[in-house]
Amino acid sequence: MEELFSDPNQNQQTRTLESIISSGFDVNGLSFIRKGMRYFSDEFGIYIAFTLVYIAISMALSTLPVVGDISGMLVGPPLVAGFACYMRLQSRNEFREFSHFFGGFRGSNWPSLVSQGISTTLCMALFVAIVVLPFFYEPIQAFVTELEKIQSMDQQKAGEFVIGLFNPQIGWAALLAAITALAVLTLFCLAPLFIIYRGYSAFQAIGASWKLVSKKYPAFLMFNLLLWLMLIAGFLMCCVGLLAALPVYYLSLAAAYKEITGD
Repeated sequence: MEELFSDPNQNQQTRTLESIISSGFDVNGLSFIRKGMRYFSDEFGIYIAFTLVYIAISMALSTLPVVGDISGMLVGPPLVAGFACYMRLQSRNEFREFSHFFGGFRGSNWPSLVSQGISTTLCMALFVAIVVLPFFYEPIQAFVTELEKIQSMDQQKAGEFVIGLFNPQIGWAALLAAITALAVLTLFCLAPLFIIYRGYSAFQAIGASWKLVSKKYPAFLMFNLLLWLMLIAGFLMCCVGLLAALPVYYLSLAAAYKEITGD
C-alpha cells in the first residue's frame, strides 16, 4: 500500500512554525470540538468500530503478565494516532478504508509516536511528583501501604476497602495531580499530529507542540480541559459514552491542528 501522507510538494506547501506564529492564529476550543463531532457523526459507524478494536486491544494487553504495561506503551500511541490518520483522508474526501486507522504503525511513525508518548509520560510524572509529593508525601505513602492489603481480598471487599481509604488529603492530592498533569500534557497535545502529518521525529514534534501551544497557552488549556471533561462524562455514562467521547477527543485535537497549521 502506498504511503498515505507522502506528498512530493509537501515542503513547498507546508507552513513553517515561524510563519504560523507570526501570522497569528486563534484557538477556539468549542469550535474545534464541534468540528471533531462533525467528523465523527459523518462516519460514526467506522469510528465506533475502531474504538471498540482499540479498547479490546488495550484490555487484552493489560492482562498480559509482566509485559502488559510495556506492550501498552508500544501499541497505544500508534493506535490512537489512527483517528488522525483516518480523519485526514476524510477531510480531503480521499479514498479511505478501515486499514487506514493503522497508519500510526507505518514507516517512522511507530518509533516516533512511542518515543514521544514515553517522553511525555515521563515529563508529566516528574512534574506531578515535584508538585504533589512535597505536600502529600506521608498520606500518599500510607495510602499505598494500605493498598497492599487488597491482594488477599475478593473483588467486592477490595472495592469497599479502597473506597474507605480515601480521605480529604488523598482527595486534594489527586486533584492537584490531575491539574498538574493537565497543565503539562496541554503543552504536548499537538506532538502526535506533527509526527503523523509532517513526519517529525519525537523530539522535533515535542518542541513544535511546545512552541505553538505556549503562544496561546490559556486557550489551549481550556480546550484540553473541555476534552477531559468530555472523557469523564463518557466514562460516567456506564463507559458506553466512551465509544463517542474517545474518537471525538482525538478528532477535535486533529481538527485544531489542521485549522492552525493548514496541513
